[in-house]
Formats: sequence, structure tokens, C-alpha cells
Amino acid sequence: MSLPLKHIEELSLTHWPALNTEYMDGWKLRMSNGYTKRANCISTIQSSSKQLHANIAACEQRYKLMKQPTIFKLTPFSEPELDETLNSLDYALYDPSLMLTLSLDQLKDQPSIHASLEGQLEFIIQEHISLPWLEQYCKLSGVNDGYIPTMIDMMAAMPGKLMLASCYVDGEPAALAMAIIDQDYVGIYDVITAEAYRNKGLCSYMLWQLLQQCKPHASKSYLAVVANNEPAKRVYAKLGYQEAYTYWYRVKV
Repeated sequence: MSLPLKHIEELSLTHWPALNTEYMDGWKLRMSNGYTKRANCISTIQSSSKQLHANIAACEQRYKLMKQPTIFKLTPFSEPELDETLNSLDYALYDPSLMLTLSLDQLKDQPSIHASLEGQLEFIIQEHISLPWLEQYCKLSGVNDGYIPTMIDMMAAMPGKLMLASCYVDGEPAALAMAIIDQDYVGIYDVITAEAYRNKGLCSYMLWQLLQQCKPHASKSYLAVVANNEPAKRVYAKLGYQEAYTYWYRVKV
């Protein structure tokens, strides 16, 4: 099944909502107290006017007022000359990434897990905002737990159905992931595995279980991965995800 790529990009922004959004010639200026580039960048899906330099300067002024860096997200759907213009203005390229997609009827068979984990796993789904889950995510990912109030506000603004997945090994949190189900899609976010349990099949096992829970509510899925994250890409390929398009950020230096 061919999935509509621009629609997926739009959904990915809706499902990861900014706490404040302003508009300029079709661009969306997203702001969320600095938590993640995705929620604190200028989305350039819609074509802007030809006043690129003036609009870029206005964006810089707005983010400076908010005491945040000016970050642009570039996709195949962005203004054609925008990337070249930002490069000429000393915007550095950050985090080249891939958007991956999967039709859930093409989800591959349940991945195997390392023999040492068999019989020790507990898989849990929560369908509500959970402070313990957020605390565990911050601990495993290294995210500053001072962002938790912002994370809660963002999760409260997410449309559709929220699913928070946890895998426990011997009672300890070992892997986490978030799913947002909306408009027949499930977006996967915040995938993290504790270092001691990597390369044991745990992450692919967790995501397979999560997607099975999502199947009654959606038929398609997407997720994003940094382009040079080879271990994560192998996990997602095991499930059947395939590359749909690339995106990247430009940050003023």
C-alpha cells in the first residue's frame, strides 16, 4: 500500500503537538519550552511567499524573544529554495532522519527474543498519561526530568488514543514506547531500551506487541529514526517498516 507522504508529515506534527503555534506565510512556528526539536521548530510544509530572507529574519526575531534557538525542519514538501538559503545564512544541518511507514497487514511475524529473557518479560499497556512512565522514560533516555511538566502538557494535547507501552524484566523497566492512534494511523514515538537489554530482541518484541494492540484501531503506522542509527533501523526493518522520505533540521549557529 502506498501511503500519502505529505499527510504523514502533517500527522506527525499533529500527533506531537507544540504547546504554542504561530503562523507566517504558511509556515508554522512551533514552541514547547525547548523540549525536542520537533516541537520547537518552524515547520515548512506549506509554501511560503518569495520573501524568504525577510521571513527567516522574522522567525529569528520571534525565537530570540522566546530565548530559543531558531530551528527549521526541512522535508521534501518544503519551499524548494529554503534549504540552500538557510545554508547560505550559516544554518548548520542537524539530525538527518528517515520517516518509516508500515501497513499493519504487512507486519512481520513476531520477532524472537534472546533466550535469557524468556519467561522474565512483562508487557504492559497504559491508555492514559502516566507520571511513572514519564519518569522511567527520562531515566532511560537521559532526558532532563525538568521537562516532565511540558511532556504532560504535550501528551494532554495529543489527539486520538494514547498508548504507553512498557516492557519489564524481573520487575525492572527495560524498554518503553509511545503510540498515538488517530485517523487510521498509529504514530510511534519515544522508543527506548535500557542499555543492558539492547541487542536481545527486546525492542522489536515490545513494538510488535504494541502494534498488535493497535491493529483494531488503525491500519497504518509511521515512525521516525535518525538516519545514522543503524541498530534502531534494524529493529524497525524486522517489523517491516520501510523508508518513506527523509527530513532534517537547520539550526542557526
